[in-house]
Amino acid sequence: MMGVPVARTRLLLFVLMGLMSAVVGVFVSLEMSSWWPNQGQGYMLLVFASVFIGGTSVLGGRGTLLGTFFGACIIGILEAGIISAGLAGFWTRLVYGIIIIASLMIHSILLKQHKGAWKRLIH
Repeated sequence: MMGVPVARTRLLLFVLMGLMSAVVGVFVSLEMSSWWPNQGQGYMLLVFASVFIGGTSVLGGRGTLLGTFFGACIIGILEAGIISAGLAGFWTRLVYGIIIIASLMIHSILLKQHKGAWKRLIH
């Protein structure tokens, strides 16, 4: 309706994300100088923590690229701090899990407050 070709834009975004993923995969493989099928296995919890800190809802809705970027920066800073403190890998995963749970709790509290305010405006 606004003159934006939605189908073409969606296709271009998927192609762009695929190309960026391929480039990152090549860089990660070059960094390790070999490739293993379970090479990126430990990154999923890291990605979830970054996205949830950035403000994206688990229940759907909207998230921003800038929020996810800042969430990734915060997670990177925390990871560097944990590693420089000399703690084992268990502690980094524990911290990521705590961050995910805390961000989900905060988001649900804010969502309940927002829905309550919306109901008061309607009635």
